[in-house]
Parts: sequence; structure tokens; C-alpha cells
Amino acid sequence: MTRTLRRLAAVTVLIVALLSLSACGANSKKITIGTKFDQPGLAAKKPDGTLAGFDIDVATYVAGQLGYKPDDIEWKEAPSGQRENLIQNHQVDFIVATYSITDARKQKVSFAGPYLVTGQSLLVRADNNEITSVESLQNHKKLCSVSGSTPAQRIKDKYPGVQLQQYDTYSACLEAVKTGAIDALSTDEVILAGYAAQTPGAFKLVGKPFSVEKYGIGLLKGDKELRQKINDAIEKMQKSGDWQAAFDRNLGPAGLTAPPPPPLDTNINAAGGAKRVDLWGTYGGKIVKAFWTTIQLTLLAAAGALILGTVLAAMRLSPVPVLRWLGTAYVNVVRNTPLTLIILFCSFGIGNTLRITLVDPHSPTAVVDSNFRLAALGLTVYTASFVCETLRSGVNTVPLGQAEAARSLGMSFGQNLRLILLPQAFRAVINPLGSVLIALVKNTTIASAIGVAEAALLMKEMIENTAALLAVGSIFAAGFVVLTLPLGLLFGWLGKRYAVVR
Repeated sequence: MTRTLRRLAAVTVLIVALLSLSACGANSKKITIGTKFDQPGLAAKKPDGTLAGFDIDVATYVAGQLGYKPDDIEWKEAPSGQRENLIQNHQVDFIVATYSITDARKQKVSFAGPYLVTGQSLLVRADNNEITSVESLQNHKKLCSVSGSTPAQRIKDKYPGVQLQQYDTYSACLEAVKTGAIDALSTDEVILAGYAAQTPGAFKLVGKPFSVEKYGIGLLKGDKELRQKINDAIEKMQKSGDWQAAFDRNLGPAGLTAPPPPPLDTNINAAGGAKRVDLWGTYGGKIVKAFWTTIQLTLLAAAGALILGTVLAAMRLSPVPVLRWLGTAYVNVVRNTPLTLIILFCSFGIGNTLRITLVDPHSPTAVVDSNFRLAALGLTVYTASFVCETLRSGVNTVPLGQAEAARSLGMSFGQNLRLILLPQAFRAVINPLGSVLIALVKNTTIASAIGVAEAALLMKEMIENTAALLAVGSIFAAGFVVLTLPLGLLFGWLGKRYAVVR
């Protein structure tokens, strides 16, 4: 009997322990919040891996009102072009990431808030006294913003006298302003304030905001219950003074005065929303123009790569050891360097630092022309290494006896290469060369990183403005198929037509 009681007691203790563990598991619930990781003052990752900024404070406060402790929050990076997908695919519970409320976005997601109202402004070097407002830029001043962003689009539409430079990140723009290659940086005022606070005394904000941007908290379309809870949390944060304290703590060091907390918009997700955008009707002309730029970039880089690649192949086949070594070193280094780094080096290293822009710096189209030519240079340098190796493999298909016969006839190395080896090598590698050039067509998309107005840059702009990632992506995928498929068929036919028959 005693043994039975002991067993029952042991089982009871085990059950209680399991229930306790289950309760602990239930209490350790998590919430996933999307935000930016690269916006100082708003949401930036610190060296220790934690996040800090006004958006982070707002998100943490809202999560707390929903019953989650800071340790229960899982942060997920939410780049601008991916925010709607992250919400729709249930990868995040909500997003706090300088998320401007627009009609196009309201078709895809719901918004709580707004929790902050700001406007587009200008950031210049502290010693710049020429630029005092956006009107000061009209005399062909150079302005930078992020590729495909709403601020960049607004500048292009409203201020045609401005030379617009677009980079993938605000940090790149800031570096260009710092070196003097660019006159000003433009985006939302609070974002600029965060960057200015990073390096006190180096930059300043000028002029008054010239737009109105309402930042909301994005969540799953139609989730009225969560939206109401978030709105209640925002309202409580404003009334308690925590909103003001968060603003002053994160953005006050830049000299930015906190605006009045914005009233919540109860009609922000009103039924009906915006009409669907006719993508082709709205952007058809721009799409054609962007792909024409892609074609021009491809043709220029292809011509340069064929010439440089042929020279490199000659160097690698040369009887002169120094030339062989130089050719081999070039190919091994360039071929194993990411194309993005090469393009960025051309822009930041050659263009911004060395000021070798390949254009007249006083030209009213200096930025556009320089970006195009520097991108073509980078693509040429990169693709030439692959052309070189393709040609070298073609030379290896030429029977050794032909080269020996040429030498016995008294031909020099140059004559042997020009008259015997290269003509046969080109015919032998038409198909592989076609593959290299097709890859070049697709590689032109990297040029968008320095603001070349080709297909990839327009795609970013359309995704940002329409939030139609799948539709826009399909259009541009089809466009590249139209460019590359006929090219592949052409090189296939040429390969058969001019094949060397041995």
C-alpha cells in the first residue's frame, strides 16, 4: 500500500511538472516585427547586434501593450520593396519601418496609425551655403536619393532641372555628399535627421519639408482587431508622454523639433481604396525606354569586352613572360571579384574619389552620362575576363601543327595570332561567346546600384510606387526573355553556320 501511494505521488509530481513546463511554454510566446536595420535615429543595428531608434521604440511599446516583453520580440529586416510580401506571407505580425501610407499600398495591406507625420527635406554639408531650399537645386545641382524610392520619383517629376543620382542605400548617398561629389541628399526629414545626428557638425538640414508623409504600421489586410489594438497602443503612447520622449531621445540630437503627435486616421483603410494601377498604360513608355538603355549598355560593354578580352587572350598566349603573367593576374583577380564591387568601385573610387567621371562635369546631364559610362566601363572590365578565357579555349582547339607551320614560314607571333589562331578560335567558340554576352545582358541590372536608368532601376521604382511585386517582376522577366532568347537562337545558328569542320 505504501509503495502504491509513493508511485501515485511520483506520478502526480511528474504531471504537475509537465503542466508547469507547458504553462511556461505558453507564456513564452513570440511576436515578429519587421523594421529597417540601416536608418540611424529610426531603426539601426548597433555593434552589439541590438536595434535602436524611434521606430524601434514605437514597435516595442506597441508590442508591450499587446502583451509581449522586449525579449519576446523577433526582429526581421523589412526592405522597402519586400514589406507587402512579408506581411502577406505571414512572415511578420506587423511592420514599423518608415512605412508611408499610400493608396497603392492600402490595396495590399492594412495600416494602423499614423504614428508620425514628416516630409521630404534636404541634407547638405555643414559648409554648404549655396543650397537653402529645393529651389536652389534647379540650376543643375546634383541631388542623391535611394533607387526607386518615392522621394527620388518626386524629384524627377517636380524638379526636372535637378541632376538626380540614385544609389541603393542612403549611406552611399551620404558618402557622396561628404566627398563633395553630390551637392545634397533628399528623403524624409526624420531619416535625414538620424544621419545628421550620427556625425554632429558634418551635415545640416536646410529648407522646409516640401511633401507630407504619414508613417503607419503595416499589418495583414482586413485584420481589424489587431489594427484597433495597435491604434489604442499608439494613442496611449502619445498621451503618456512616451512618444515625445522617444522622439527627443532618438531624433532630438539632430536639432529636429518633435511635431505634434498625429491624430489617428479612422478612415485609413476605407472600403474601396485606390483603383488598380494600369501598369502598362502608366509605365509603358518608361519600360521601353529603360530596356533601350539596357540594350545600349549591353552593346557598348560587349564591344569593349570583345576588344579587351582579345587583347588579354593575346597576352596570355604571348611568348613574353611578363605579358603572360599580367594577363593571368588580371583574369584571376577580375573573374573572381563580384561584379557589384567592380561597378561600385567605378562609381565611388573612380568617379567620386578620383573625380574621373568620363564626362564634362559642368554638363547639365553630367550625372546621367557619367553613371552610364562608368557602368559600361565596369561591365567591360568584368566581361573581358570571361571573353579572354573563352577565346583561349578556342585557340586550344586549333591543331598545334598549324601554329608550328606558321612559325616555320617565318610568321611572327602577331601574324600567327592574327591570321591563323584567332580566326579559327572565334569560329570555334561562337556558342560560348554567345553565352557570355547573354550573361552580360542580365548583368546590366547591377548598373542600377549606381543609378543607371536601365530596366532594374525602373522595376524598383514601380514596385515602390505600386506595391505590385509579382506583376512588375513578371513584366521585366518577360522583357529579359525577349532580349536573351533571340540572342541565344542567333548564336546557335551562327555556331552551326561557321563551325570549323576538321
